[in-house]
Amino acid sequence: MKLKTIIITLFALTALTGQAQVVWENPSAFMGDYNSEFEINKVELKPTETVLHVLANYSPGSWIRFAKESFVQTPDGTKYAFTGGAKTNEQESDLMPDSLFWMPESGKANLALHFKPVPLDTKELDFSEGDFDGAFCFWNICDSKTKKKVEIPADWKDVKYAKDETLPVAKINKGIATIKVKMLGYKPGMNLDFFVGTFIPLGSRERFDKTFRFADDGTVKIEVPLRLTREVTVGVRGLAFGNIVIAPGQETEILMKVCTDNKPFLAFKGYMAKTNMDLVNAKKVNGQSSESRQARLDGRDVTDEDKVNEAVDLVGNDDKVFLKVKECKTKEERLQCLQDIFDQRVATIRKSEYTTAAQDLLCMVAESNYVKWTHQFEYKYSNYYVDEDGRVVMSQVDLFEKMKKNKDLLPLSEEEQEYSWKYLNEPTSPCSQEFWDAPLSMYDKKALEKNPYNNELTCVHSVLREDNEGLTNTLLEVMKYEDCKNVIYEYRAEQKRIADELASQQSVYFQKFDDVAPENILQTILDRYKGKAVLIDIWATWCGPCRAGHQAMKPLKEELKGQNVQFVYLTSPSSPLKTWQEMLKDIDGDHYYLTKEQYQYVLDKYESEGIPTYAIYDTKGNLTFKNIGFPGNDVIRKELEAASK
Repeated sequence: MKLKTIIITLFALTALTGQAQVVWENPSAFMGDYNSEFEINKVELKPTETVLHVLANYSPGSWIRFAKESFVQTPDGTKYAFTGGAKTNEQESDLMPDSLFWMPESGKANLALHFKPVPLDTKELDFSEGDFDGAFCFWNICDSKTKKKVEIPADWKDVKYAKDETLPVAKINKGIATIKVKMLGYKPGMNLDFFVGTFIPLGSRERFDKTFRFADDGTVKIEVPLRLTREVTVGVRGLAFGNIVIAPGQETEILMKVCTDNKPFLAFKGYMAKTNMDLVNAKKVNGQSSESRQARLDGRDVTDEDKVNEAVDLVGNDDKVFLKVKECKTKEERLQCLQDIFDQRVATIRKSEYTTAAQDLLCMVAESNYVKWTHQFEYKYSNYYVDEDGRVVMSQVDLFEKMKKNKDLLPLSEEEQEYSWKYLNEPTSPCSQEFWDAPLSMYDKKALEKNPYNNELTCVHSVLREDNEGLTNTLLEVMKYEDCKNVIYEYRAEQKRIADELASQQSVYFQKFDDVAPENILQTILDRYKGKAVLIDIWATWCGPCRAGHQAMKPLKEELKGQNVQFVYLTSPSSPLKTWQEMLKDIDGDHYYLTKEQYQYVLDKYESEGIPTYAIYDTKGNLTFKNIGFPGNDVIRKELEAASK
């Protein structure tokens, strides 16, 4: 019996050994914002532990850290603790939990992350560095061979698209464009944000660039105030971005998926659904090779669709244009080369099965790119060079010197400067993003005659951005279209409403010091705080580092509350008034909205070439500290304590 027991035990051990390890080679995983920084090469599921083999890509000399609270989690919610970072082969490096790991000169490091063992039949894992908002995570780690297919909701199956769609003629129509998004595969805790932006709505000075957090069920609803049908950029960091067309009073529905193939857009419904599907399919994903090249790498034939996507990929691909014109020897060759690229792009786009609307928008991009290259050649060309490995690199180092060197490569005569727009000055052109930056009348003397309505739209857009009352009044006298005039009148009414509200707010000074000479404004403000230490913060609503500094200083300001210290914030008309009004609610202190001239004088006084700029004055009004960029709370605390004595 003893011998029989031993034999049975050996058979059991042999059977266990036979499936003692499950390996996922090159597993699929959603890295979110870290797609380019990390890659999971292999996952080992063992009876004794689970190991994630990770390749880290970071700048040489920078550091990364994996918290000891990290864990992997199975779909049933069970968490398996991080046990260490010991290397498993000579190609890997040791990593200590909670310790800084410094990247080698290569900028690449192979690491092994060890965890307590998950069940060997596990099909999917999530990794997280801890249970807190914003934790670093890898989602949906699974064997690529057994990856679950996305299940399409019943109401999204067999979506029917229109055979064709055309862009509407531009007409002001104030309303709300609604975007509804459903993200398949979304999990609570992913904390993904849906982006809508890269445009300035007509009637506003402020660029619309906003993110909207997905709910736990993977849905989000966005409302965008508009006056015109507009092409906008949408997407999710870590997945992909694309352009779509939205319109006031219209609804757009988007079905997306959490994925690793940079193709998260599955389907569209509602306004311009087929056009929007075409546009996101045409959008190039940075870092991927062209469709035709990828087809050849895959060993398959190049299809017509591949060729179309490659042509679309080339629409805004300046490095490929650079390589082509670099081979040209004369001005005539360069000009013809650029013309050939433009003609080829347009011809290929027109052969596609995209809607007329999508084709028109893509042709507008191609035309904008062509005009920039022909009319700003020395600038465009000077931004690029070929490195030692034969790669095209964009760099603005010594840009002006390069432009001087290249200024005679494509000089255009006065006659050659003239250009008649083929796509960007049509009645439907204002739908395009490219339209709003196109210099319509600069090169085309007949642009105004051809489409006066487009001209008035761009004029309204320009004068509101300049915020010049005299120029605006002059424009109003010559404008012909009442709906365009009304945009300006409505903007002014809104500005007056905000100004009236600001006038009643304490610690807010809007237009109250406009008549003070620029050279006197700083002293005028400081005189109000005699006997106090003063910190002056020069900022703008659009300045990310400025806003980060405000958040960082909150604990310090709370610590210094009640002491002999005054926080003073200075901004200028470059900060849209409505945005400034909203932001200052969260910034404790006195706020001054200076004129352009006053603001520039203060910057010059501090010899500042950037913001945020900080200055500290002592109780006698002497400047004791100045810094461009946030110096940190410890430095500010030390300087304020010294200044307040």
